[in-house]
Amino acid sequence: MAEKRVEQEVVRQGPNIREHIDGVKFHTLAPGVTTHPLVRGGRPCIEGTTIEVKTIAGLQSFHDMDAQQIADHLWIELFMVQDALNYYANYKQYIDVSIDLSSINGQQFAEAQYGTSPDSILHRRKSLT
Repeated sequence: MAEKRVEQEVVRQGPNIREHIDGVKFHTLAPGVTTHPLVRGGRPCIEGTTIEVKTIAGLQSFHDMDAQQIADHLWIELFMVQDALNYYANYKQYIDVSIDLSSINGQQFAEAQYGTSPDSILHRRKSLT
């Protein structure tokens, strides 16, 4: 006789994270979203990772990716992306401001004429060896 197969229920398991960094606990903002002052400057991240919620929001908003595509792109579980998107839906205005500030800083950095070019730095490094 054929054996009766019993399907196991899939249990959602969060990632295994450290409770403390330098004696400071992680603070849970929402299911699957934590913050810590020493991780990404205290910005909301997916629990157990350093992936910011604004990264997930940006991939969805600006790159038209759905949750599964984001999970595949970042090599994380789908439920982690969904938790981040739920948090983003609740705090959209705050996170959108953070995204705007990041893009302004990036544009200013790209337009700035700081220091010397990477080629001259590499050339100096080779001459020292």
